Amino acid sequence: MKHAFSTHHSTLMIALAMGTLAAAPAMAAQSSAYAVSANLTTDGSSHVQLVPQLQTSGSTTLGQSYDKSASLHVLAKGVRLLPGLQRGPALTVLAHQVTSDASGSNGVDALNTQGTSTAASGVVALALYPALPIDPPVPTPLPASAASAASAASAVKPLPLPLLPALSVQFRKLKSTAQFSQVIPGPTHRSGATQAGEITLSGPLVGGKPLTFKGDIAANTVVVNTPEVKITLNAQVIPQQPVCPPNQVCPLLRVLETVETQAVHVELHNASVLGHHVSGDIVIGEAQAGQ
Repeated sequence: MKHAFSTHHSTLMIALAMGTLAAAPAMAAQSSAYAVSANLTTDGSSHVQLVPQLQTSGSTTLGQSYDKSASLHVLAKGVRLLPGLQRGPALTVLAHQVTSDASGSNGVDALNTQGTSTAASGVVALALYPALPIDPPVPTPLPASAASAASAASAVKPLPLPLLPALSVQFRKLKSTAQFSQVIPGPTHRSGATQAGEITLSGPLVGGKPLTFKGDIAANTVVVNTPEVKITLNAQVIPQQPVCPPNQVCPLLRVLETVETQAVHVELHNASVLGHHVSGDIVIGEAQAGQ
């Protein structure tokens, strides 16, 4: 009787184990990248988004590989933060030779994936929309008497200067990468990197003097940290394992591992932007890889 119970118990345990293994997904890997995105709220009510621009992604299972890329010679976007105003703050993006690439392969015992975002040059700014002209208009010829009166008036009331951006992020030769690899059954390897020919931060939100950075940037380099704005270069997120949905037990062998790299991450907290208060996030050069 004891032997029969033991045999039944062993069979049940094997069945449960096989069912759990069958429920576990096949080993797979994925990666993605995009150029810029934003999620901003102005004056506590107006919420606008700049969806990820030039986004690409791919995934692979056993025996498969992928290489998906997207590119633009010029990326130009503008998002008005207060669409109901004729003149108000806006997020503007202008970048040249922008690329996003996601690639990966899945062999019998090895996984490799990578996400990459690059731009030859560009600027992302919180500025006035529509912008005031930089060059003054060409004056119309006037009679001598009217010209002297106009000259006197201009001496009293000079032309208004254009408002400078509250925040400007200029860059050239910007590249962010995220890499994931594993030789099964060994450990996984995750890494991220950001290189820049130059990144220049300017505007009232970063103080009176422009800040410039270049070269290989260390992970999670915080360059501005005030109550209104936090700017992190080479922002990286590498979650500790295992990663599972909240308040749920992780299934057997179900361990998700990812690495996320953001070349520039701007966090705003009621930041003063041209007379308005803006909160939210701006991300430049996003790359992600993992399984």
